[in-house]
Amino acid sequence: MSAVEMVMEKVKQLDEAHARQLLIWLHGQEDAVAPARQPAGALAMLGFARRFRPEARTTADWMDELRAGEHE
Repeated sequence: MSAVEMVMEKVKQLDEAHARQLLIWLHGQEDAVAPARQPAGALAMLGFARRFRPEARTTADWMDELRAGEHE
């Protein structure tokens, strides 16, 4: 039995008041606008850097790279 069929069976068992509440709720779901997705902050960067350098590095490794750029 598909999910749609299961829902239809459940709705058939509802009384008028509950069916009306369900319809109001469904109408609200259709009209609801998804909120604009906000950046996840610092956590958003966790996967971003892996795109360019997939291997993990220690803090000492990337600090050495940063400091090498200061001397150039």
